[in-house]
Amino acid sequence: MKERSKILVLDNSKNTENLLTFAIQWADLINASIRVIRVIDEKVIRNTTMAVDAIGTIAQMIKDDFIKEAREQIKTLSERYRVNDLINIEVIVGNTRDEITRTIDKSGADFLILTSNLKGPLGSIASEVIGYSKNNCIVLPIGVHQLKWERVLLATDCSEKAESATEMAMEIAERFKGRLFIVSVVTSNEEVQIHAPALLDKMADERKEMVKEIENQARKRGIHAEGIVREGTISNILIDLNRTVHPDVTIMGSESRTGLSRILMGSVVGSIINKVNHPILVIKKTFVFKNDSRERQD
Repeated sequence: MKERSKILVLDNSKNTENLLTFAIQWADLINASIRVIRVIDEKVIRNTTMAVDAIGTIAQMIKDDFIKEAREQIKTLSERYRVNDLINIEVIVGNTRDEITRTIDKSGADFLILTSNLKGPLGSIASEVIGYSKNNCIVLPIGVHQLKWERVLLATDCSEKAESATEMAMEIAERFKGRLFIVSVVTSNEEVQIHAPALLDKMADERKEMVKEIENQARKRGIHAEGIVREGTISNILIDLNRTVHPDVTIMGSESRTGLSRILMGSVVGSIINKVNHPILVIKKTFVFKNDSRERQD
């Protein structure tokens, strides 16, 4: 029997059903078990106990009730979808950012699944999590939970480090018998645009050749592929393509191990996730499908 892949769902209480619904579908596709973690901010419990002047045993009972209620909510959903045997539930009280970081580090998860409004004490921490994590991440816009990816948008710089994202995009397009759109953005500053436009043209021509090569690879696998090369900023281009290409998923590569590069990737995803209507899949390490779910797509 093949070992299951691992999914870690970062639950934020307000989007539990969407997160779990999507995670179950993704787990079925990649043959994975699911671990759901919810962190209850310790300040919330502290404020509650202070409001009723609870100390000692009473304060502990209030804390236990918070944990029990959270666990029961997730458990009820897992029972509804009949996936109890695939899901492990963990509810933690502490600092949201610290506990999530600690859990990610020791999880060994192949994929993290989270929504764009994952929050800590000072606001959204989704971008931080994406930037910090060395795991593959799937970020869901609020309200999105369906997994039917027939229009796949691959955002790539065509480098060797982006190959894992390219392979994932082709794999997804194959499994869903979908169309693959390959976008590569040539970025530059104003000085280059004014003083070295020929260099910018050369960069664009080189990028078109590389995108064409990815197109050819996809077509050899029977995938309908279309290349797109644009000049500008990656976030603006992806938002624009959301309106014209209408992708079901955007796949991006981020295999760099430098902290700055990971932070920048988190910033890009954070800047666009609430302006598009589909999930963003960030590939940070190679993933090999462990089952042949394509038969179920026929």
